[in-house]
Amino acid sequence: RRLPAGGRVLSATSLPGPTGESNRLSELGRGRVLCLGPDAASARAQMQAAAANGCAAIGIAPGLTGANSFDGVLDPSALTALDGIDAVIAQADDGALRTMRRALAAREGPLIPLLAEDDLTARLRIERHVCIDTTAAGGNAGLLAEMS
Repeated sequence: RRLPAGGRVLSATSLPGPTGESNRLSELGRGRVLCLGPDAASARAQMQAAAANGCAAIGIAPGLTGANSFDGVLDPSALTALDGIDAVIAQADDGALRTMRRALAAREGPLIPLLAEDDLTARLRIERHVCIDTTAAGGNAGLLAEMS
């Protein structure tokens, strides 16, 4: 089952800049987050943290039930080929975390972070800064659009 795209915009702020320049800073949820527990209570808490930070969450843990939840254990080697995730949350011993990191590092495509911190808020969010410089067109955004 595939989750809807995550990355909900949490905040957007216009920043000051020189005349003819627009600067916008946005904070977004990281996207689709796989929550691996290790138990149902931990996975549920991870899913709640992900949702509270603008992410779409899916959980896999023994005894886990509910929407976007699966009862079971994911073999870490599956992380190498699992598609449609932007981050993985897990609480485990160092050896298990190392195995998960190696599986994620062996993936093709974008790097997928393994989040194992107690406070996940900062890691579940990403920042985007968009700067539009219209000074090359004398501050006229319409003229700049015609040039492209």
